[in-house]
Amino acid sequence: MQYLVFFFLSLLIVVLQTTILPNAFGFLWFYDLIIPLVIYFSLYRPFREGFTILIAAAILMDMTSGAPAGIYLTTYTWLFLACRQTWRFFDVKHSHLFPAIVIIGVLFQQLIFWLAIRIQAGHFVFSGDSIRLVFFQVLWVVISSPFIFLFLQMFFGATDRMISGKAYENGQSN
Repeated sequence: MQYLVFFFLSLLIVVLQTTILPNAFGFLWFYDLIIPLVIYFSLYRPFREGFTILIAAAILMDMTSGAPAGIYLTTYTWLFLACRQTWRFFDVKHSHLFPAIVIIGVLFQQLIFWLAIRIQAGHFVFSGDSIRLVFFQVLWVVISSPFIFLFLQMFFGATDRMISGKAYENGQSN
């Protein structure tokens, strides 16, 4: 039951960022909203729960986007595994690190996308619009990620209490 709720959250985010945000508000330079979810799952949820939802969200994004096949799956998997290891070195219980990690995730995703475009084009494709895109995505991360973190904490706390009666912190059951 809990996986179904998390899958519907992922589906809602995919629909929001692929149809509603670009068409209703013109947020063409908004960052990938699955990245904060991937980071939250990697830092604050159990591995099997987070990785399962990550795979489902990546497949949804690969199917709905016009990006090369498997690019979201690759990006989310590497990001999940890299962030999963950070809690060994940093105290990630505090929310002040979350925006910084999301910024790193957005930059990592842009790097993967640029490498894929470079491979497909056969030459390095880079322009002023690329720098502007990354700047505005990082700006949006700085503005929105603290609110997204609070929403995810409230959402997962509520679902943990309603469904299983447990709460998780850093991937460990309390």
